[in-house]
Amino acid sequence: MNAEFPELHDFFGAYFHQDWTVEHETAEQVLDAFLAESDLESLRAVQLELNFFLQRRWSEEELRKYLLRELSCYYSYWNAWKTGKAWLQHIARKLSDKINHFV
Repeated sequence: MNAEFPELHDFFGAYFHQDWTVEHETAEQVLDAFLAESDLESLRAVQLELNFFLQRRWSEEELRKYLLRELSCYYSYWNAWKTGKAWLQHIARKLSDKINHFV
């Protein structure tokens, strides 16, 4: 468990775990499953931590290592996204869109 970002750890560990490709064909499907299955409180908690996480100045190497080692994220975003920050910002936008539909 990551003490600094427990909600992000739960999100990445539960949805982007080592076998995520067995359950979903794409990372976008994983994200859509999380958005569909989560209640408003959970979405807001992940969004809050993700926004805080994005404020840090990570090198690309630091970000990759932290996502894997500390947040248990097994998605190799660099195969589809220019940067990790771009991928995380995409997740943040989708979270915001989903939260706005609740309100």
